[in-house]
This record gives sequence, C-alpha cells and structure tokens, in this order.
Amino acid sequence: MPGPRSHGLPSPTICATIVVAMLAMIVIPAAITLHTVHIPAPLTPVNQDATPHGYTFSLLLFIFPIVFIAGWLPSEGLHIPRRAAGWTLAILVPLGCLLDFIFAQWFFDYPNAGATVGIPAPALGKPVPLEEYFFI
Repeated sequence: MPGPRSHGLPSPTICATIVVAMLAMIVIPAAITLHTVHIPAPLTPVNQDATPHGYTFSLLLFIFPIVFIAGWLPSEGLHIPRRAAGWTLAILVPLGCLLDFIFAQWFFDYPNAGATVGIPAPALGKPVPLEEYFFI
C-alpha cells in the first residue's frame, strides 16, 4: 500500500477535476432521483403516484457519494484508519436506527406509500418505510 502523499498541493488541473467530481457526486444522483418523477405534483398532491419510488431513489443522494469517496480516497494514497472507522460505524449506525425507531412517529409522515418499496419497518407508534433506516 502506498504511503500518504508528502508533497504540496495538487496542480490546478487536479483541483478542478476534484471540484467537478464533487459536483458530479451530487448532480448525478439528484438527476436520477428527479428523473423518476412521472407527473409533477401540485402543492396539494392529488395523484399519490406522482413520484413512484421517489423516496427510495432519493437514497442515491447519500449512497452515490459514499461509494465514490470510499473508492477514491484509497486511490489517492490516503490511509483510512479502519479501526476508527469501524468504531464510528458501530456507534453511529445503531444510534441512528434507535432514533428512527423512537422518534419517527413524531417527526415523519409518509402519505405516499407509492414513493417507497412498500416494506414497513418497525418503529414505536406506527411502522415506517424500510428506507428510513438507510438514511442514517
């Protein structure tokens, strides 16, 4: 495994490429998510099928950058402390799920069941869409 970079800042071309890549990490999943809208919904939705699986596809806004960064950082020679990353995930993922389990009934409302895959996940009070647990 190559060691960390010890030289100065990358060239302006590399910096511009990094900025474009960062923008692409947001623009590409946002475009895919917005492309799933078949019928633009009015301010008061009349058609509950306006965004089929829209909530599910919006997960791409989180998943795409995570996958991109996870593949990119090691290729830059940056060392990711696996133990620290593991502990961070081991603490934050269960806490995020616990927060969803306890507080989803008060903070979230899912009137459009067609915007999800339709699999209910347990939560206090009432079930939430399974996708909610992936937004942590």
